[in-house]
Amino acid sequence: MNKNDQQALASLQNIGLIAKDFSVYNDHLDDDSQKHTPWYLQLFIGFGGLLASLFFTGFLTLFLAESNVLKSAIGLIIVGLALSALAFWLFNTASKHRNLFVEYSAFAISITGQLYVAAGLFFYAVERPLSVWLFLIIQSYLTFIMPNVVYRLLGASLVLGLMVYLFNYYQFPELSLGVLALLTIVTQLQRYPLLRRVPRPHQVYAQSIISAFGYAGALVLLGVSVYFIVAEYGGSFDNDGNPFRYNYYLAQGLLALASLCAAYLILKRYRIQLLSATGLIIVGATTLLGVVSIYVSGLLATSLIIVIAFANSQRVLLALGIIALVSYIFWYYYQLDTSLLLKAASMLIIGVGLLLMRWLLIKRYFASNVALATSTDKERLS
Repeated sequence: MNKNDQQALASLQNIGLIAKDFSVYNDHLDDDSQKHTPWYLQLFIGFGGLLASLFFTGFLTLFLAESNVLKSAIGLIIVGLALSALAFWLFNTASKHRNLFVEYSAFAISITGQLYVAAGLFFYAVERPLSVWLFLIIQSYLTFIMPNVVYRLLGASLVLGLMVYLFNYYQFPELSLGVLALLTIVTQLQRYPLLRRVPRPHQVYAQSIISAFGYAGALVLLGVSVYFIVAEYGGSFDNDGNPFRYNYYLAQGLLALASLCAAYLILKRYRIQLLSATGLIIVGATTLLGVVSIYVSGLLATSLIIVIAFANSQRVLLALGIIALVSYIFWYYYQLDTSLLLKAASMLIIGVGLLLMRWLLIKRYFASNVALATSTDKERLS
């Protein structure tokens, strides 16, 4: 390293973007060795870590079963927390030495630890909703401290799923779609304004947490938008004998308000006034889609995810939204609750309405911008 590189490295370490114990020589060797390791060997090493951790947890389960530790809720919770602590140490070790074997082992051990904790809370004398609240607190804490991307994504999805369950338990299932949509909008469209409020040494950590909850919110939103409809018709939810009730108008209204908030943030990003012709067309399209899809909330939810993915240029989220939209249309169309003719007519109205809104938007906004740019170029040339 020359003098300028050393100064740049010191500056990055001072603001917290690079660890103090960062070694250029060692990291270069690690990168080079990992670069020249074939992918199938990396996959074999990771699979070996998973297999070793499964043998370890199986041996531990048999040993604890002989000692009657697993027959009490406290014993299961203590073992689960101990395994989670071991996984946390292994994750830190794997991140420092870049060891796939240790990382995969830590992931499997952490999942096993959470299964022990869940078994201790839900299968023994811990009444609901206390058991759900305790598991939600434990899982939230582990999601924030575990230094692994996949674990944070799964942990955030589980936390949001527990939140949806608690909304339903307290007889407020209509809040689920609105809260999940708002969380997804804030974490996806307001990511950088949120990061600016975080001190610089913690911005990398905050970005990983925001990204995990952003993708988890999108996944749970897509699932919940379908599951509540299935739950009402199939009776999947039953809280202490109370039948499941779902207010479509309230739930769709909250989801539509969240979608309008997303439209406002996207318009603000491109410096388009909300009361302009373009803004009114977009607000009208969002409102129309919210009104015509009251009983098919998945259409608005998947459309929201697709729009956010387009705005942020996120291919993974875009692919997820498109697959969910196509799957949801097939699922909705071939349900036997109403006639296929009525469903075809409703979907035709939604499609024609959206195409008209798109045509108006292109004609009023993009055509005027192109004409303005052409006239400006002619003036400059003249």
